[in-house]
Amino acid sequence: IIKGTQVYDAQKGAFVDVGVLDVQQIFGRAGRPQYDTNGGEGIIITTHAKLQFYLSMLVTQAPIESKLVSALCDHLCAEVSLGTVSSLKEAVVWLSYTYLYVRMCRNPLAYGIPFEQSTHDPRLLAWRTELVQAMARRLDEARMVRYHAPSGSIDPTELGRTASHFYLSVETIEAFSGLWHERASEADILYTLCSASEFSQMKVREEEMEEMEELLQACPLTVKASLAEKEGKASVLTQAYISGTALKSAALVSDCSFIAQSASRIARGLFAIALSKSWISYAQKVL
Repeated sequence: IIKGTQVYDAQKGAFVDVGVLDVQQIFGRAGRPQYDTNGGEGIIITTHAKLQFYLSMLVTQAPIESKLVSALCDHLCAEVSLGTVSSLKEAVVWLSYTYLYVRMCRNPLAYGIPFEQSTHDPRLLAWRTELVQAMARRLDEARMVRYHAPSGSIDPTELGRTASHFYLSVETIEAFSGLWHERASEADILYTLCSASEFSQMKVREEEMEEMEELLQACPLTVKASLAEKEGKASVLTQAYISGTALKSAALVSDCSFIAQSASRIARGLFAIALSKSWISYAQKVL
């Protein structure tokens, strides 16, 4: 029995609908094997507005589309860091082994590929090349790889290896690039950490402001952002977690737990990056 289809997603900072795949996974466990010969029963309790949506998704079979494009930069950086991809040509071939390529060939319009192009180029070689070139240029601008356009070579950098090892996205590295400097204070480092893309969906709600103000007064480090910004909220909750402060709001507890899971990984990544840059004072403060 699924009682209610609204769950809180700390990454998005809001309540979201339970995914259809999760519903199918739960309903797939209905019944006891070898005992219930007639099968099991699944019950879902939701609002009338969402009833038709779940019924249609459970009854009809909709194709599963790939979401790789949104994270293609990070995967390409990982492949370059591992050494499996060292040139533009190899990256294009590597992309043909993915589920994204399968769905692009089957349903090109869903990925913004013109019908005429998919007709004249069934293997989508030109489209894959353009896609990989755009990702390689973005990684090169972030100094995560070295992309030489005339020869097509793609070489890894120390920053790219560190980002792949600690699962730091290209958006996070782009945000960090304008903030880190060798003589940063602990407050500056905390602000840099809270600027990570992992916290980009964090929201400050009106009912949380009173408690957030109380937490702000108890923060040992200066918060270099307002509470209305995600950096400010992340900074306050990070210091509250480290200080062991008890939180009252259930949403803040969930947000704080999400921050705690990501902050340590991001801090270790910042520490490794500081060591690679020979910023000893910065690395010591990160620890």
